[in-house]
Amino acid sequence: MNLKGSPDAMEVAARENATAQESVHDLEDMVKKIARSEKIDESREFAADIQESLAKRIQKLNKTVKDRGVRKAPFVVLVGADMPSILTEISFLSNPADEQLLKKPEHRQRVAEGLYQGVASYLQSLNSVTLNSPLKSPGTTRASASVEQSRNRR
Repeated sequence: MNLKGSPDAMEVAARENATAQESVHDLEDMVKKIARSEKIDESREFAADIQESLAKRIQKLNKTVKDRGVRKAPFVVLVGADMPSILTEISFLSNPADEQLLKKPEHRQRVAEGLYQGVASYLQSLNSVTLNSPLKSPGTTRASASVEQSRNRR
């Protein structure tokens, strides 16, 4: 029996295509959820490296500064990022003590170093950083040297 071209065959083919299309969309959604979940986990690790590095450096200079930890929230500026991403709040200008700290160059330098070393530490933990030239100084880590190299390429 040849159903080619018959209205019944067209209807069956249309239903099969619709089902296959739904399956593709379901699979696509599932892959997106897995990727999103993976990026959330990676972002949490990234945030922890940054937080640890920042707290260590800032508290050396000022023991009264509290480590407020890492928090999770759906920040609009990070929605849709397809890589690990974080939002870092360094200080609150509405807090007079924070405002005074931000006016001090050594505090701003420590914040910058904390951010930089946190990123370098995260990259090092990924084992994705390779080094093509000797380290610049004895205190330089492979990750920070490689980050420095990539920054100099720009």
